[in-house]
Amino acid sequence: MNRLQFMIISSVLFVIGILVLFSSVTWGHEAANSYLRSQGGGMDTAQFMIILQEQIQTFRWLGIILSLIGGVGFVRAIEMR
Repeated sequence: MNRLQFMIISSVLFVIGILVLFSSVTWGHEAANSYLRSQGGGMDTAQFMIILQEQIQTFRWLGIILSLIGGVGFVRAIEMR
């Protein structure tokens, strides 16, 4: 893999990570609602809030990890000569 391909892949990973990070609340809410529907539509509010917070946190971590991998990869690609 040459330097240009590495830079493109790293940039795409970084952008995807940022998009996941900014969409984490929406996607976490949708995932928690999907779980609620799969449980028959009834659940204790405190339990739902825990599930909601954990789903949001999961998407945040995914976005952080992808953007860090992409960002570090892009910097490493710039340093390659």
